[in-house]
Amino acid sequence: VTQYMASISSEYMPISLIFSAATSSNQTQDILDSKMEKRRQRVYGPPIGKIYTVFVDDLNMPAREKYFAQPPIELLRQWMDHGGWYDLKTLQFNKVVDLTFIGAMGPPGGGRNPITARFKRHFSLINQTDLSAASLQQIFLTIVRDFLTSFADEIQVCAEALVSSTVEIYRTIAAELLPTPSKSHYTFNLRDLSKVFQGLLNADPRRISAVDGFLRLWVHENRRVFADRMVCAEDHAWFTTLLTRLLRDNFGKSWHEVVSNAEGRLVFGDYIGGSGADTKVYDEIIDMDRLVNVVEEYLEEYNNEKKNRMKLVMFNDAIDHVSRICRVLRQPQGNALLLGVGGSGRQSLTRLAA
Repeated sequence: VTQYMASISSEYMPISLIFSAATSSNQTQDILDSKMEKRRQRVYGPPIGKIYTVFVDDLNMPAREKYFAQPPIELLRQWMDHGGWYDLKTLQFNKVVDLTFIGAMGPPGGGRNPITARFKRHFSLINQTDLSAASLQQIFLTIVRDFLTSFADEIQVCAEALVSSTVEIYRTIAAELLPTPSKSHYTFNLRDLSKVFQGLLNADPRRISAVDGFLRLWVHENRRVFADRMVCAEDHAWFTTLLTRLLRDNFGKSWHEVVSNAEGRLVFGDYIGGSGADTKVYDEIIDMDRLVNVVEEYLEEYNNEKKNRMKLVMFNDAIDHVSRICRVLRQPQGNALLLGVGGSGRQSLTRLAA
Protein backbone atom coordinates (compact mmCIF):
# COMPACT_ATOMS: atom_id res chain seq x y z
CA VAL A 1 0.00 0.00 0.00
CA THR A 2 2.73 2.47 0.96
CA GLN A 3 4.63 1.72 -2.25
CA TYR A 4 1.53 2.39 -4.33
CA MET A 5 0.78 5.61 -2.45
CA ALA A 6 4.31 6.83 -3.16
CA SER A 7 3.97 6.06 -6.88
CA ILE A 8 0.68 7.81 -7.66
CA SER A 9 0.20 11.41 -8.78
CA SER A 10 2.20 14.07 -6.95
CA GLU A 11 -1.15 15.66 -6.10
CA TYR A 12 -1.51 13.04 -3.36
CA MET A 13 0.82 13.29 -0.38
CA PRO A 14 1.08 10.09 1.72
CA ILE A 15 1.02 9.95 5.52
CA SER A 16 1.47 6.64 7.35
CA LEU A 17 0.14 5.86 10.82
CA ILE A 18 0.59 2.60 12.71
CA PHE A 19 -1.88 1.98 15.50
CA SER A 20 -1.08 -0.09 18.58
CA ALA A 21 -2.93 -1.02 21.74
CA ALA A 22 -1.44 2.05 23.44
CA THR A 23 -2.30 4.57 20.70
CA SER A 24 -4.41 7.44 22.01
CA SER A 25 -6.66 9.90 20.20
CA ASN A 26 -4.46 12.81 21.33
CA GLN A 27 -1.36 11.19 19.81
CA THR A 28 -3.20 10.57 16.56
CA GLN A 29 -4.51 14.13 16.40
CA ASP A 30 -1.09 15.61 17.23
CA ILE A 31 0.52 13.68 14.35
CA LEU A 32 -2.12 14.78 11.86
CA ASP A 33 -2.21 18.38 13.09
CA SER A 34 1.57 18.63 12.71
CA LYS A 35 1.17 17.98 8.97
CA MET A 36 -1.56 20.58 8.41
CA GLU A 37 -1.31 24.12 7.11
CA LYS A 38 -3.77 26.86 8.00
CA ARG A 39 -6.05 27.74 5.09
CA ARG A 40 -8.15 30.36 6.87
CA GLN A 41 -9.68 30.79 10.30
CA ARG A 42 -10.31 27.35 11.82
CA VAL A 43 -9.79 25.60 8.46
CA TYR A 44 -6.71 23.40 7.98
CA GLY A 45 -5.40 21.07 5.32
CA PRO A 46 -2.39 20.04 3.25
CA PRO A 47 -0.54 22.55 1.06
CA ILE A 48 -2.78 24.19 -1.54
CA GLY A 49 -3.39 21.89 -4.49
CA LYS A 50 -2.47 18.74 -2.54
CA ILE A 51 -4.49 15.96 -0.92
CA TYR A 52 -3.28 14.02 2.11
CA THR A 53 -3.74 10.27 1.77
CA VAL A 54 -3.47 8.80 5.27
CA PHE A 55 -2.71 5.08 5.48
CA VAL A 56 -3.58 3.65 8.91
CA ASP A 57 -2.05 0.22 9.53
CA ASP A 58 -3.37 -2.11 12.26
CA LEU A 59 -6.51 0.01 12.36
CA ASN A 60 -8.26 -2.17 14.95
CA MET A 61 -5.37 -2.47 17.42
CA PRO A 62 -6.28 0.41 19.83
CA ALA A 63 -7.53 -0.87 23.16
CA ARG A 64 -11.21 -0.58 23.96
CA GLU A 65 -12.47 1.60 26.80
CA LYS A 66 -15.02 0.59 29.43
CA TYR A 67 -17.91 1.07 27.03
CA PHE A 68 -16.05 -0.47 24.07
CA ALA A 69 -15.10 2.79 22.33
CA GLN A 70 -11.67 3.08 20.68
CA PRO A 71 -10.66 6.78 21.00
CA PRO A 72 -8.32 6.96 17.95
CA ILE A 73 -11.02 5.44 15.77
CA GLU A 74 -13.63 7.80 17.20
CA LEU A 75 -11.38 10.72 16.25
CA LEU A 76 -11.21 9.52 12.65
CA ARG A 77 -14.96 8.90 12.64
CA GLN A 78 -15.52 12.46 13.87
CA TRP A 79 -13.70 13.76 10.81
CA MET A 80 -15.67 11.45 8.50
CA ASP A 81 -18.99 12.49 10.06
CA HIS A 82 -18.34 16.19 10.66
CA GLY A 83 -15.28 17.12 8.58
CA GLY A 84 -12.91 17.99 11.41
CA TRP A 85 -12.07 17.76 15.10
CA TYR A 86 -11.76 19.97 18.18
CA ASP A 87 -8.58 21.86 19.00
CA LEU A 88 -7.02 20.24 22.07
CA LYS A 89 -6.20 23.64 23.65
CA THR A 90 -8.97 26.05 22.65
CA LEU A 91 -11.67 23.37 22.27
CA GLN A 92 -12.85 25.14 19.12
CA PHE A 93 -13.90 22.99 16.20
CA ASN A 94 -11.40 23.02 13.34
CA LYS A 95 -12.42 21.96 9.87
CA VAL A 96 -9.91 19.69 8.09
CA VAL A 97 -10.11 19.54 4.30
CA ASP A 98 -8.50 17.58 1.44
CA LEU A 99 -7.97 14.45 3.47
CA THR A 100 -8.70 10.80 2.69
CA PHE A 101 -8.05 7.61 4.65
CA ILE A 102 -6.98 4.09 3.74
CA GLY A 103 -7.02 1.48 6.50
CA ALA A 104 -5.61 -2.02 6.91
CA MET A 105 -6.47 -4.47 9.66
CA GLY A 106 -6.50 -8.14 10.51
CA PRO A 107 -9.53 -10.12 11.66
CA PRO A 108 -10.49 -9.62 15.33
CA GLY A 109 -8.56 -11.76 17.78
CA GLY A 110 -5.00 -11.92 19.11
CA GLY A 111 -5.16 -8.36 20.47
CA ARG A 112 -7.16 -6.99 17.53
CA ASN A 113 -10.65 -5.66 18.26
CA PRO A 114 -13.79 -5.42 16.14
CA ILE A 115 -14.40 -1.88 14.93
CA THR A 116 -17.73 -0.12 15.21
CA ALA A 117 -20.15 -0.32 12.29
CA ARG A 118 -20.59 3.48 12.46
CA PHE A 119 -16.94 3.81 11.45
CA LYS A 120 -16.86 0.88 9.05
CA ARG A 121 -19.72 2.29 6.96
CA HIS A 122 -17.47 5.09 5.69
CA PHE A 123 -15.15 2.65 3.90
CA SER A 124 -15.36 0.54 0.78
CA LEU A 125 -14.41 -2.84 2.24
CA ILE A 126 -12.03 -5.23 0.49
CA ASN A 127 -11.54 -8.61 2.15
CA GLN A 128 -8.36 -10.53 1.39
CA THR A 129 -8.78 -14.17 2.36
CA ASP A 130 -5.93 -16.50 3.26
CA LEU A 131 -4.19 -18.04 0.30
CA SER A 132 -5.05 -21.66 -0.33
CA ALA A 133 -2.42 -24.39 -0.12
CA ALA A 134 -2.51 -24.69 -3.92
CA SER A 135 -1.83 -20.97 -4.35
CA LEU A 136 1.06 -21.05 -1.88
CA GLN A 137 2.43 -24.10 -3.65
CA GLN A 138 2.32 -22.36 -7.02
CA ILE A 139 3.92 -19.14 -5.77
CA PHE A 140 6.85 -20.67 -3.93
CA LEU A 141 7.37 -23.54 -6.38
CA THR A 142 8.03 -21.00 -9.13
CA ILE A 143 10.67 -19.32 -6.97
CA VAL A 144 12.34 -22.53 -5.80
CA ARG A 145 12.45 -24.16 -9.24
CA ASP A 146 14.12 -21.10 -10.71
CA PHE A 147 16.68 -21.03 -7.89
CA LEU A 148 17.55 -24.73 -8.11
CA THR A 149 18.51 -24.65 -11.79
CA SER A 150 22.19 -24.42 -10.83
CA PHE A 151 22.01 -27.41 -8.46
CA ALA A 152 22.38 -31.12 -9.16
CA ASP A 153 19.48 -32.85 -10.92
CA GLU A 154 18.67 -34.97 -7.88
CA ILE A 155 18.08 -31.77 -5.88
CA GLN A 156 16.05 -30.10 -8.64
CA VAL A 157 13.53 -32.95 -8.76
CA CYS A 158 12.84 -32.40 -5.04
CA ALA A 159 11.54 -28.86 -5.60
CA GLU A 160 7.87 -29.78 -5.47
CA ALA A 161 8.30 -31.93 -2.35
CA LEU A 162 10.30 -29.17 -0.64
CA VAL A 163 7.59 -26.61 -1.26
CA SER A 164 4.62 -28.84 -0.39
CA SER A 165 6.32 -30.02 2.81
CA THR A 166 7.13 -26.47 3.91
CA VAL A 167 3.58 -25.30 3.21
CA GLU A 168 2.23 -28.26 5.20
CA ILE A 169 4.50 -27.37 8.13
CA TYR A 170 3.26 -23.79 8.11
CA ARG A 171 -0.42 -24.70 7.89
CA THR A 172 -0.11 -27.43 10.55
CA ILE A 173 1.69 -25.15 12.99
CA ALA A 174 -0.73 -22.27 12.41
CA ALA A 175 -3.64 -24.63 13.17
CA GLU A 176 -2.12 -26.57 16.09
CA LEU A 177 0.17 -24.17 17.97
CA LEU A 178 -2.26 -21.43 18.91
CA PRO A 179 -1.34 -18.46 21.14
CA THR A 180 -2.11 -18.76 24.85
CA PRO A 181 -1.40 -16.38 27.77
CA SER A 182 1.93 -18.17 28.36
CA LYS A 183 2.69 -18.45 24.62
CA SER A 184 1.38 -15.14 23.32
CA HIS A 185 4.09 -15.03 20.64
CA TYR A 186 2.79 -18.21 18.97
CA THR A 187 1.41 -16.27 16.02
CA PHE A 188 2.40 -17.54 12.58
CA ASN A 189 1.70 -15.93 9.21
CA LEU A 190 2.92 -15.92 5.63
CA ARG A 191 5.99 -13.93 6.61
CA ASP A 192 7.23 -16.97 8.52
CA LEU A 193 6.66 -19.21 5.53
CA SER A 194 8.56 -16.83 3.26
CA LYS A 195 11.45 -16.70 5.75
CA VAL A 196 11.97 -20.45 5.38
CA PHE A 197 12.34 -20.06 1.62
CA GLN A 198 14.50 -16.99 2.13
CA GLY A 199 16.87 -19.19 4.11
CA LEU A 200 16.83 -21.93 1.47
CA LEU A 201 17.78 -19.39 -1.19
CA ASN A 202 21.07 -18.84 0.66
CA ALA A 203 22.23 -22.32 -0.40
CA ASP A 204 25.37 -22.50 -2.55
CA PRO A 205 25.51 -25.21 -5.26
CA ARG A 206 29.29 -25.42 -4.78
CA ARG A 207 28.76 -26.62 -1.20
CA ILE A 208 25.54 -28.64 -1.47
CA SER A 209 25.72 -31.34 -4.13
CA ALA A 210 23.45 -34.05 -2.69
CA VAL A 211 19.83 -34.25 -1.58
CA ASP A 212 20.70 -35.06 2.04
CA GLY A 213 22.72 -31.85 2.32
CA PHE A 214 19.86 -29.74 1.02
CA LEU A 215 17.40 -31.52 3.32
CA ARG A 216 19.64 -30.69 6.28
CA LEU A 217 19.42 -27.04 5.27
CA TRP A 218 15.65 -27.41 4.94
CA VAL A 219 15.38 -28.89 8.44
CA HIS A 220 17.66 -26.16 9.80
CA GLU A 221 15.67 -23.28 8.28
CA ASN A 222 12.36 -24.68 9.51
CA ARG A 223 13.82 -25.02 12.97
CA ARG A 224 15.10 -21.45 12.95
CA VAL A 225 11.81 -19.97 11.77
CA PHE A 226 9.37 -22.12 13.72
CA ALA A 227 11.07 -24.13 16.47
CA ASP A 228 13.15 -21.25 17.87
CA ARG A 229 9.88 -19.65 18.93
CA MET A 230 8.80 -22.66 20.98
CA VAL A 231 9.12 -22.48 24.75
CA CYS A 232 8.76 -26.05 26.00
CA ALA A 233 10.21 -29.49 25.31
CA GLU A 234 6.80 -30.88 24.36
CA ASP A 235 6.41 -28.42 21.49
CA HIS A 236 9.95 -29.11 20.26
CA ALA A 237 9.29 -32.87 20.34
CA TRP A 238 6.01 -32.38 18.46
CA PHE A 239 7.80 -30.32 15.80
CA THR A 240 10.57 -32.91 15.39
CA THR A 241 7.90 -35.61 14.93
CA LEU A 242 6.28 -33.47 12.22
CA LEU A 243 9.61 -33.04 10.39
CA THR A 244 10.35 -36.76 10.71
CA ARG A 245 6.99 -37.69 9.16
CA LEU A 246 7.45 -35.31 6.23
CA LEU A 247 10.98 -36.56 5.55
CA ARG A 248 9.66 -40.12 5.47
CA ASP A 249 6.48 -39.49 3.48
CA ASN A 250 7.68 -36.89 0.96
CA PHE A 251 11.38 -37.70 0.53
CA GLY A 252 11.66 -41.35 1.53
CA LYS A 253 14.29 -40.46 4.14
CA SER A 254 14.50 -41.30 7.81
CA TRP A 255 15.41 -38.64 10.37
CA HIS A 256 18.76 -40.29 11.11
CA GLU A 257 19.66 -40.48 7.42
CA VAL A 258 19.37 -36.72 7.15
CA VAL A 259 20.41 -35.62 10.65
CA SER A 260 23.16 -38.10 11.37
CA ASN A 261 24.37 -36.98 14.81
CA ALA A 262 22.63 -38.31 17.90
CA GLU A 263 21.84 -34.84 19.28
CA GLY A 264 20.12 -33.74 16.09
CA ARG A 265 22.28 -30.62 16.12
CA LEU A 266 22.51 -28.62 12.89
CA VAL A 267 24.50 -25.40 12.53
CA PHE A 268 24.69 -23.27 9.39
CA GLY A 269 26.53 -19.99 9.04
CA ASP A 270 28.83 -17.85 6.95
CA TYR A 271 31.29 -16.90 9.67
CA ILE A 272 33.39 -20.05 9.99
CA GLY A 273 36.17 -18.59 7.83
CA GLY A 274 36.89 -15.90 10.42
CA SER A 275 36.69 -12.13 10.12
CA GLY A 276 39.47 -12.06 7.53
CA ALA A 277 37.74 -14.33 5.00
CA ASP A 278 37.45 -12.85 1.50
CA THR A 279 34.05 -14.40 0.79
CA LYS A 280 31.39 -15.62 3.18
CA VAL A 281 29.32 -18.62 2.12
CA TYR A 282 26.28 -19.81 4.05
CA ASP A 283 27.17 -23.44 4.65
CA GLU A 284 26.74 -26.29 7.12
CA ILE A 285 29.30 -26.31 9.92
CA ILE A 286 30.25 -29.90 10.64
CA ASP A 287 33.50 -29.54 12.61
CA MET A 288 32.16 -28.49 16.02
CA ASP A 289 35.63 -28.22 17.57
CA ARG A 290 36.60 -25.73 14.91
CA LEU A 291 33.32 -23.88 15.48
CA VAL A 292 34.17 -23.42 19.16
CA ASN A 293 37.64 -22.15 18.29
CA VAL A 294 36.31 -19.69 15.70
CA VAL A 295 33.71 -18.23 18.07
CA GLU A 296 36.34 -17.88 20.80
CA GLU A 297 38.57 -16.08 18.30
CA TYR A 298 35.74 -13.66 17.53
CA LEU A 299 35.29 -13.12 21.28
CA GLU A 300 39.00 -12.44 21.73
CA GLU A 301 38.95 -10.03 18.78
CA TYR A 302 35.96 -8.21 20.30
CA ASN A 303 37.66 -7.89 23.69
CA ASN A 304 40.81 -6.50 22.06
CA GLU A 305 38.83 -3.81 20.23
CA LYS A 306 36.29 -2.79 22.87
CA LYS A 307 36.75 -1.22 26.27
CA ASN A 308 34.05 -3.29 27.93
CA ARG A 309 35.44 -6.81 27.78
CA MET A 310 33.05 -9.75 27.86
CA LYS A 311 33.90 -12.82 29.88
CA LEU A 312 31.88 -15.54 28.20
CA VAL A 313 32.11 -19.32 28.30
CA MET A 314 31.42 -20.70 24.84
CA PHE A 315 29.35 -23.82 25.55
CA ASN A 316 27.11 -25.41 22.92
CA ASP A 317 23.90 -23.53 23.73
CA ALA A 318 25.69 -20.16 23.69
CA ILE A 319 27.34 -20.95 20.35
CA ASP A 320 24.01 -22.07 18.88
CA HIS A 321 22.40 -18.80 19.98
CA VAL A 322 25.23 -16.77 18.44
CA SER A 323 24.74 -18.68 15.19
CA ARG A 324 20.99 -18.02 15.25
CA ILE A 325 21.51 -14.29 15.78
CA CYS A 326 24.13 -14.19 13.01
CA ARG A 327 21.64 -15.83 10.65
CA VAL A 328 19.07 -13.12 11.34
CA LEU A 329 21.53 -10.23 11.08
CA ARG A 330 22.86 -11.37 7.69
CA GLN A 331 19.39 -11.25 6.13
CA PRO A 332 17.98 -8.10 4.50
CA GLN A 333 15.90 -6.25 7.08
CA GLY A 334 16.68 -9.00 9.57
CA ASN A 335 15.27 -8.36 13.04
CA ALA A 336 15.35 -10.58 16.12
CA LEU A 337 13.31 -10.50 19.33
CA LEU A 338 15.23 -12.31 22.07
CA LEU A 339 13.03 -13.68 24.84
CA GLY A 340 14.62 -14.77 28.11
CA VAL A 341 15.16 -13.99 31.75
CA GLY A 342 17.59 -11.29 32.84
CA GLY A 343 21.22 -12.35 32.92
CA SER A 344 20.81 -15.05 30.29
CA GLY A 345 23.31 -13.38 27.95
CA ARG A 346 21.01 -11.89 25.33
CA GLN A 347 22.91 -8.61 25.09
CA SER A 348 26.39 -10.14 25.23
CA LEU A 349 25.68 -12.77 22.57
CA THR A 350 24.11 -10.16 20.31
CA ARG A 351 27.20 -7.96 20.59
CA LEU A 352 29.39 -10.91 19.72
CA ALA A 353 27.19 -11.93 16.77
CA ALA A 354 27.14 -8.40 15.39
